[in-house]
Amino acid sequence: MMNLVQLVNSYYSNKIEGNSSAPIDILRAEDSPHEIEGDQGLQEVKRLIDAQRRLVNEPINKVTVCAKVTIARLHRELYVGVPERMLEMQSFEPAISARMVPGEFRKCEVRVGQHIPPTSQQMQLHLNDFARVYRLDWIHGQSRLLAAAASHHRLMWIHPFMDGNGRTGRLFTDQYLKASGLSGSGLWSMSRGFARNIAAYYEMLRAADAQRQGGLDGRGELSDSGLLRWTRFFTETALEQLQYFSKLLEPERLNDRIDGYFEMRSRRVLSASKGEHLHELQIKCRDIYKTLLCLGDQQRADIRARLGLDEATTHSLLSLMCLEGLITLDCRQSVSLKLSRHSIDFLFPSLW
Repeated sequence: MMNLVQLVNSYYSNKIEGNSSAPIDILRAEDSPHEIEGDQGLQEVKRLIDAQRRLVNEPINKVTVCAKVTIARLHRELYVGVPERMLEMQSFEPAISARMVPGEFRKCEVRVGQHIPPTSQQMQLHLNDFARVYRLDWIHGQSRLLAAAASHHRLMWIHPFMDGNGRTGRLFTDQYLKASGLSGSGLWSMSRGFARNIAAYYEMLRAADAQRQGGLDGRGELSDSGLLRWTRFFTETALEQLQYFSKLLEPERLNDRIDGYFEMRSRRVLSASKGEHLHELQIKCRDIYKTLLCLGDQQRADIRARLGLDEATTHSLLSLMCLEGLITLDCRQSVSLKLSRHSIDFLFPSLW
């Protein structure tokens, strides 16, 4: 399920930035890496998926999640494998032409729409304050969700890099929620919520960017009422996404959808997209799928013993499921569940 959420995160975070890659093409590229050659949009989506996977393997310590070195790392992760020519940045307001170094904080001044971020010198002080104010070992309980909202806006307001600030900010928030213990081990997505109302997402960020309006609107340079509007939007979005993914992964409902999917596949009444051919799947494939979903990766011999299958039948079923993208097989006889582009819309409705 974590792989599913990583894919959803990448699709929606890049969609916010104007990337029009379709979910079916992203899933096809996961099956066939050569599909992304020459497609800049798919490459961008794939890089964010890969970045999330590296962060799972090398997780960030919750004490340092707000540190400058961590923010730099998150930005650098997004640009692994990017061709040199794609790092040449040009801006017309103000006029800038420079090569961006992934993970390096900007050394020039920028303007983002009506927002003028801190100067490059001021930015370093703001990043120091950011690391101090939002460090998680000083924040506890429900205050961590409020801190996640405030830190997301603050990092976007600081705008520490020449490019990639939006995706870096959302990747940071994913990691911050995970380090806070609020992400359900990465089983729900804030980016999906932001992207389902992009106009509101940017409007609320702009509200929090506003200058203080008089003596009753806080004591800092920015509007407290604007930050409150943003925080309400953030927390409501988090609740909506948590409820959606909780229903999506509710065992009884998911079990019913799995039954329906494999019943339709066994009767060959489910059509594929773009004229692709779907093979008939025996109902025993459903039992294998459920076993992997409940128990995780299994050895082929264990599947055979658990389901009472002979070796030839097990080999035939697993080979077909692998061909259909439902599982992966490795040389050590291990079987893993996989996201199939043919099943994802049926098993996880309204995901896109």
